[in-house]
Amino acid sequence: MTAARSNSLSASSKDALFLVNPIACATHMLLLGVLATASGLAQAQVTAPIPSPASSSAVRPFDIPAGPLASGITRFAAAAGVAISFDASQLRDLQSSGVKGSYSVDQGFAQLLRGSGWEARHQGNGNYTLGRLPSSAPQSTDSVSTLPAVLVTAPLQSPSDLPKPYSGGQVARGGSVGILGNKDFMDTPFSVVSYTAQTIEDQQARTLADVADNNPAFRFIYPDNDVSTDFTARGNKVKSLDVAYGGLYGLTSPGVEALERIEVITGANALLNGLGPIGGVGGSINMVPKRALSTPLTRVATGFVSDSQLGVHADISRRFGEDNRWGVRFNGAYSDGKTAIDGQSKKVTMGALALDYSGDKVRLSADLGYRQNDAKSPSRTAYLTAGFAIPKPPSSGKSWQQRWSYENTEGLMGALRGEVDITPDVTAFAALGASRLRMEELFANSILYEANGNLLQRQVYWPVYRDSSTAETGIRGRLVTESVTHNWVASTSGLWVKNGIALNNLASTYTNIYSPVFIDQPSISGLADASNIPKTGATTASGIAIADTLSMMDDRLQVTLGLRHQRVKSENFNGTTGATTSTYNKSVTTPGLGVLFKVAPNVALYANYIEGLQQGPVGAAGASNAGQIFAPYVSKQHEAGIKVDFGGFATTLSIYQLKTPNGFTNPATLIYGINGEQRTRGVELNTFGEVARGVRLLGGVAFVSAKQTKTANGTNDGKQVTGAPKVQLNLGGEWDLEQVPGLTLSARAIHTSNQYMDLANLQSIPSWTRYDAGVRYRTKLGAVPTTLRFNIQNLTNKSYWAAAVDGYLIQSSPRTFRLSATFDF
Repeated sequence: MTAARSNSLSASSKDALFLVNPIACATHMLLLGVLATASGLAQAQVTAPIPSPASSSAVRPFDIPAGPLASGITRFAAAAGVAISFDASQLRDLQSSGVKGSYSVDQGFAQLLRGSGWEARHQGNGNYTLGRLPSSAPQSTDSVSTLPAVLVTAPLQSPSDLPKPYSGGQVARGGSVGILGNKDFMDTPFSVVSYTAQTIEDQQARTLADVADNNPAFRFIYPDNDVSTDFTARGNKVKSLDVAYGGLYGLTSPGVEALERIEVITGANALLNGLGPIGGVGGSINMVPKRALSTPLTRVATGFVSDSQLGVHADISRRFGEDNRWGVRFNGAYSDGKTAIDGQSKKVTMGALALDYSGDKVRLSADLGYRQNDAKSPSRTAYLTAGFAIPKPPSSGKSWQQRWSYENTEGLMGALRGEVDITPDVTAFAALGASRLRMEELFANSILYEANGNLLQRQVYWPVYRDSSTAETGIRGRLVTESVTHNWVASTSGLWVKNGIALNNLASTYTNIYSPVFIDQPSISGLADASNIPKTGATTASGIAIADTLSMMDDRLQVTLGLRHQRVKSENFNGTTGATTSTYNKSVTTPGLGVLFKVAPNVALYANYIEGLQQGPVGAAGASNAGQIFAPYVSKQHEAGIKVDFGGFATTLSIYQLKTPNGFTNPATLIYGINGEQRTRGVELNTFGEVARGVRLLGGVAFVSAKQTKTANGTNDGKQVTGAPKVQLNLGGEWDLEQVPGLTLSARAIHTSNQYMDLANLQSIPSWTRYDAGVRYRTKLGAVPTTLRFNIQNLTNKSYWAAAVDGYLIQSSPRTFRLSATFDF
């Protein structure tokens, strides 16, 4: 045992030294460069101020529909964040073709006013006035009169308005920060990134994990068989149940095909988002559904994924009614075929319908979603017993899963949301949703017990259900007192979840990960099935929150204060008798504080402190007590950082400390439980945008120190938390070839350092690095805009253990080809 451990650790250490040191050195140099440049830019403000976001020279995307010219000017000024004076009566009979595309403010006004005989004149104070072009001015001086001034300003932004894409289009300028609404990333005292639909489409993402591959703080820790999976972030778990849809927890997602944004907050965020079904504190993910666009869209995409999966996706958007106030958008997709993993196939059917209404004072939306996923021989975990060196994984694409195993899921969801402007500065809002999930699993629970790859497989048949309902209501507004602007909010929320599982345990057999032994499918006749699933758990989570962001010194200093009172009531039931086996009912009031100070218009320092009540860990899938809910826990996070917006390229550098419970599955008993606490400290760097014309970077690096504390008898105090790599690097780049208009090349590297498998740090898996590559070409076939995309994941077809957490191993995915053609009719 000692020799095996020594050899394993030695190889891991050499690999780590070979790969991590260059990465650490390069990152260190990059951090110094960011800080030095930020310092230089801050000093440069004294003599050469950098334009603010509302500058007439800053280029940004606009989407102003065709219509009356006066209305178009009002909308454009609001979108640009500027004020313009004009007499609307002079423009009564004039129309505009709108503005769509990326322009500076001056260019946008010129496009909007083209052919009207009017021009926007930039005043010295940063505002605009409307005047006639010289050739259109009246010839007689007697007819000249002074126009009565009408001041048009940007209204209070609705929380439903999405922040505009940042330079390069891969991420947005900001996103939802929970109860604080949508905020620009430079005005947010937290680490936030919002990935756009453009990124989802260009990377041909099929699941949430594909998008999370762009974020250095996140690593998936459960096989990615469908739309969502489990992650770690900052050394802590973020379960799939804690992923919100449209800002609401507990709703099943119809799929990434229906998403406009994927918003990520790294770190604890209980004040902002409340308590999810599980309550992970490492980070939060919010999936933003697509809404109808201002211009009609009929998009059809056909795709191929290796080994032989074929699919089609339709995206249709229309607006109608007076001023196009009503909108409808439909997304539907179907795919079927074999994957690149031996013996595995998937069939997916999804549909999502989004309706919305945008009035002068009322905004409403509705979402309906359905998803069915049938996976044959899906990827699974391998639990590990103690006392031997972890063997290498089998060759890439090889699977030891029984060919008859399957996982069939069906999800249905619906949500309604509404906002009413009580006054120009006060808005009331409410939302409610419900979802229904049914899952049926027949598979072999694998336990790796020897270094030669021998496996014990316990056949199980587990029908599962989960019914959820959720609601939120509140009021937000803006109040100006002296030199301080208050953006305040008060809200209440509730989440009700009922779940059940029939734990049918069948026979046990033996096999090997390198030479699998395939057996006949076991009989499930007479067992509790999907129509007769006992209730095993029920959880109610409710909360009341208040927050206020105080903006001072011309918004240079912003202080966010808030409190959230949360209550968690949970019960576990005996699946056979229905008797209550455990229960708890606990509440706590937790504070939150965020401070942001702009030392320059493009440089912001921030810090935050948040406490959160998280529901206790839940027995991991595959554990003998899977689904058991443990007592709640109060977590504490301290974070500080700096954000720099270089105009087309942005960075966020943060440091943090986070304390949470340490959950682990005993490999001998397969019982999941709590063993002490974990203290996680780390440094993160996130980057996005265009570093040069046509060259984009997306990703960053995370350094994590996750240590165990307060373990039983202090046995494992100071040892590394399982599944918490010390270094995580994700860096992707895109390059538009000027020589071939429309052609873009892309590449990405993902590196993860070694991870410990057990609490005692005696077993570990080595570091790994994955390379991805792609190419796309935008052109026209006849009059039809067409985009061809080809991406390769795991370019070198490397096989490795991707994660070691909760007592089990995750194998990497093999080299996978993705080819698609998208047509906009």
